[in-house]
Amino acid sequence: MKKKTRAGVELPPKLVPIFEGAARYRVAYGGRGSGKTRSFALMTAIKGYQWGNSVPPTKGQILCGREFMNSLSDSSFEEIKTAIQSIPWLDAYYDCGEKYIKSYDGNISYTFSGLRRSLESIKSKSRILLAWIDEAEVVSGKAWRLLLPSVREVGSEVWVTYNPESKYSATHERFRESPPLDAKVVSLNYQDNPWFPEVLERTRLEDKELRPDMYAHIWDGDFLIYSEGAYYSAEMRRAKEEDRIGSVRYDRATGVVVAFDLGIGDSTALWFAQFVGTEVHLIDYYESSGAGLEHYVKILQDKGYVYDQYVFPHDIRVRELGSGKSRLETLDQLGIHADKVEIAPQLLIDDGIQQVRAMLDKCYFDEKNCEKGIDCLLNYQRDWDDNGKTWRMRPNHNWASHGADAFRYLAIGYQPYNQNWDKPLRRNLKGVV
Repeated sequence: MKKKTRAGVELPPKLVPIFEGAARYRVAYGGRGSGKTRSFALMTAIKGYQWGNSVPPTKGQILCGREFMNSLSDSSFEEIKTAIQSIPWLDAYYDCGEKYIKSYDGNISYTFSGLRRSLESIKSKSRILLAWIDEAEVVSGKAWRLLLPSVREVGSEVWVTYNPESKYSATHERFRESPPLDAKVVSLNYQDNPWFPEVLERTRLEDKELRPDMYAHIWDGDFLIYSEGAYYSAEMRRAKEEDRIGSVRYDRATGVVVAFDLGIGDSTALWFAQFVGTEVHLIDYYESSGAGLEHYVKILQDKGYVYDQYVFPHDIRVRELGSGKSRLETLDQLGIHADKVEIAPQLLIDDGIQQVRAMLDKCYFDEKNCEKGIDCLLNYQRDWDDNGKTWRMRPNHNWASHGADAFRYLAIGYQPYNQNWDKPLRRNLKGVV
């Protein structure tokens, strides 16, 4: 029979309650220098040690995942290896090779995977005792839906660490907005790390002085206001500085233009705009998923605006396999007739982005009604090439894409905007839809 022993480890005080007692989910979020990655790396090894030395021993895998991982150098491998080797009794239990970590008794082994490319293989892995997902901010909703049921051993756990970027990310919504009942969640920043190093303190002060727009996100764990690689950051910053993001009232004497991005299996986004002289007033924004066209027509009716024109992407003409009807025909049956529909031309995305940039300097946003739409424009960014460590010349398809695409259709599809800025759009007195 194995003899039980006690050993102490040092953790940032705010993390101690996270690891006490039973929990399915243990989550820590916050800025740089908090010590969360190092602490979670160490605790995976301790948890594995406890499982491997239980009576009888619990055998299985510790999965360490990130959304993007092309090699071990992109993983938490070195963090875990260093943590193990820093504590003699852990070092004596684990065999840390150049490309593997496993216990000498064969009870515990580590697996390192990138979720974006390896979800299907993860689903087939057996006996996952613990899944630690680091840098989890960018993990998609689909990845969470597929991953979590794969961690199904009795007493298994899911650990999550990340630096927040968006209140609309799948990770934020799952673990902070509506956390599971059996979750322990904590915010952790550099102030909470008793061992915050001097070299990082110098970097922090430099960021505070030279990069004030990014400081709160990097060091305080706040949501990112201006994303790196964002297409419209300069234009949206100007809008903020010029007080064009605030309160914008609906003008009943001017008709409303609605621009759609129609999702198939994902979100549909709607921008509500009024064109007043040379100004574009964005009075409202709506987004939802998993609903048919009937739902969005009902939303239009409920808002009570007077509509003059609807702008749709070109694929509205595509016929659906089930009904044989195009969505344009379906809309006609629902009361949105072809004479009020404008179909956005098929332009190159870059050309459309340039059109948006030209229009944004004329835009006024209602901050309350358009909150998520504004965030979409702020966070619409280029796709990141993790191999080349550079931004690709194409957009990243994420939660911000739908709102940004709908806005692009507004910029390129509303014909009076492209032809004549001198007059407001004439009100349609016939009705709401």
